[in-house]
Parts: sequence; C-alpha cells; structure tokens
Amino acid sequence: MQFTIHLNRFIILLLSTLALIASSAQAEEASGLPPWLTPSLAKKIVQIDMNSEQRTLFRSELTGCLEGLRNDVTKIMRRGGSDLRKKIERARKRRFGAFEDTMLEALSPNQHDAFKAYLAEQIQVLNEMNRR
Repeated sequence: MQFTIHLNRFIILLLSTLALIASSAQAEEASGLPPWLTPSLAKKIVQIDMNSEQRTLFRSELTGCLEGLRNDVTKIMRRGGSDLRKKIERARKRRFGAFEDTMLEALSPNQHDAFKAYLAEQIQVLNEMNRR
C-alpha cells in the first residue's frame, strides 16, 4: 500500500514535469516555480546556454523521456510481480540514459558539464519527490 502511494506521487511528479517542460524555456527567473523545481535546477537549465534548436530538442527529448517513463511505470504496475522498485529503477535509468545520450550528441562539448549537472539534479529531485 505504501509503495502504491509513493508510485502515485511519482506519476503525478512526472505529469507535473511534463507541464513544466512546456513552459520552462524561459525559466531564468526562479520565482513562481512549482515546489519540485528548485531554483537551482532552473538556473542549471539556463546555464546550459542552449540555442533555439537545442532548446526545442531538449524539450521534446525530456518530454519523451518522462512520458516514456510514465508509460513504463504504468506497464510495470499493470503487470505486477516482484521487485517493482527494481523494474522502475531500470526503466528510469534506461529513459534518462537515452535522454542524456541524445542531448550530449546535440550539445557542444563546452555545454556537456552544465547539462550533466542539470541531469544529475533533475534525477535527484524526481527521486526525492518519489520518496515523500
């Protein structure tokens, strides 16, 4: 029962993240952000210093990553079985790994460190929201 509550919160977080991505291209100002988007995370997105093509790719890839993860979690829960947390963790790693690979290919080498810092914090924020 406790796991289901955490999983529901995680799914809500994913949906909220999708809503953020649609509007976070202009996230330079930290005020008015949802509680799960830390000001530090918003600054890290800005610090990547993406051009318009990269921002478009970033939004679409992150949206695809989060939607895919949401679908994976739904499928895992529907199938049931044992080690649900482990299966969800594998799906998370797979989705974020693909997102990272795509973005690192599109970004210039001097943007890689800023992107990796953003991604690490984004994953941490999602994990913290899932634990609550």
